[in-house]
Amino acid sequence: MMKNIRYILVVLLTVTAMTACEDLEVQNMNDPDFDTAFSNPGDIKGVASGLINRWFMINQEYEGPGLALWTTADAGTCSWGNVGMQDFGNEPRLVFNNKPSYSNAVITENYYNTLYSVLSQSNDVLSQTINNGVEMEDGSTPLVNAVAYFTQGLSLGYLGLLYDKGFIITHETDLTQEIESSSYSDMVAAALVSLDKCIEISNSNSFSIPSSWLPGEPWTSAEFAELASSYAARLMVFSARNKDEDNATDWNKVYNYAKNGIQKDFAPLADDIQWYSLYQTYSIYPGWAQVDMYTINLMDPNMPSKFPSTGLFSDLPNNGQASSDDARLESDYEYMSSCPFRAERGYYHFSSYRYKRLDAYISTWTEPMPVFRKAENDYLIAESALRTDKVQEAADVMNASARVTRGNLPDLPANAAQIAEAVHYERFVELMLTGMGIQYFQMRKENLLQPGAILHFPIPGSQLEVMQMEYYTFGPGTGTAGVDYSNGGWN
Repeated sequence: MMKNIRYILVVLLTVTAMTACEDLEVQNMNDPDFDTAFSNPGDIKGVASGLINRWFMINQEYEGPGLALWTTADAGTCSWGNVGMQDFGNEPRLVFNNKPSYSNAVITENYYNTLYSVLSQSNDVLSQTINNGVEMEDGSTPLVNAVAYFTQGLSLGYLGLLYDKGFIITHETDLTQEIESSSYSDMVAAALVSLDKCIEISNSNSFSIPSSWLPGEPWTSAEFAELASSYAARLMVFSARNKDEDNATDWNKVYNYAKNGIQKDFAPLADDIQWYSLYQTYSIYPGWAQVDMYTINLMDPNMPSKFPSTGLFSDLPNNGQASSDDARLESDYEYMSSCPFRAERGYYHFSSYRYKRLDAYISTWTEPMPVFRKAENDYLIAESALRTDKVQEAADVMNASARVTRGNLPDLPANAAQIAEAVHYERFVELMLTGMGIQYFQMRKENLLQPGAILHFPIPGSQLEVMQMEYYTFGPGTGTAGVDYSNGGWN
């Protein structure tokens, strides 16, 4: 399949329209005067200053895929029909409606379009600084380039995480030529190239990310390299669509990335104006969504992993109030003696718990928003160590992690099966509502998504129409089993 060149122009023109009110006033990205208009270092830096924010916000957006993936993974549950939460949590799972007329089409369309918009802006910056040799007058060229490579890599990488295929377009791409669509694995491989360049630049220079670019705890150039390295490890681990692909992951490479990863949480500070997380808001707001019983069962195996079909709390042990050796059941999760969901939509949506660890955020709206905890990097180290026969190291990392320091759980022995089980557990319990899609990606790579659940999105239907491509989608019996939709499951 070849990408129609007109689509490239549509993407670029869309980006132009979206950025017309920003620092760069360019009405046509293909205008012959573009290089002249964009050669002003102030314009270039102005665009670069907003790249992290734009990438962050689309991953935390209400009308993004995060909430739907949360219910698909059985990490969260919700019977309300908004933004696909009910649709993706329905049992049995449904064929994904990829038509532009679908009421929740925005969750994949907006995400896809915005990632390509961020990618285009990242490419624009690098086209000037790398291709044309434009230097920032204040000496901040390394900062600008590192950030642009970072968002270039994350845009390509998350397109590879969520869609079955995409189009690799960088500042080195010849847009006068037709561009062939690339597999999700090639998208992720291209993302790693960009992140490696970010790491190289950050490690070779000294700068700090301005607080206006990334609010909250300061990030030095060395720490920014660690952040890029952690994201590279995340992309590699979570891009697998099934257990066979998970086993084929280059775990030595993951290990090297993770060992060079973050030493503190990546948690931009909300201001409720330009920086906020509706993904976290709607997942924890009382009366809106709750924690799926699958997660509660992990902490208390005596509690069923599905709510009783009678809909009665009295049919749950202790009326649904769990007990656990894990201290986080009390610190992070709140027992609810009733459920606000609509019974006619299925009692399997019901739950007796909500997530409360982030409650300060929905009170002040100006709290740090954790999207990549250090604990996640710990688990990436542990899993990659385990998969490269460093079992004792894997156990040591887990025993020094939040599993013990926050959960007060006993140390793990150097036992591969127990460590693998603990990594899975921690990605649900400790990493709940951090990086968008973590639990979905974890269930996907372990063949644990419920039968029929989609393993990735198709290119959005509206884009298929623009590119004059044939309609396609995925779901039970639609696509290839185990590649496009789950033929596994956990129950």
